[in-house]
Amino acid sequence: MSSQKRTVANLSINEDRPTDLSFDHLYTWVIWQFPRKRGKWLCGAIRPPIAKHGWLPALIKPGENIVQVHGYADRNFDTPDEALEWLISTKVG
Repeated sequence: MSSQKRTVANLSINEDRPTDLSFDHLYTWVIWQFPRKRGKWLCGAIRPPIAKHGWLPALIKPGENIVQVHGYADRNFDTPDEALEWLISTKVG
């Protein structure tokens, strides 16, 4: 099964399911982590180094340096808090 993908700041993001990326892949991105758990993950949001690009919802495993990007969300968000609200209202993780 092939996945629909889009490219954001030279990274390939799935548009139909979560994308797992390492912190190394996201070294130029902003990673915003909330102290709110979702299963074994922490809720978060990420933003690429592109002017005026919105935030993408993400789940983070800091001990394993993994970020699960939810690029299939219906939109990019203006703030990390809006991305968090999407994670809370969506059954992910």
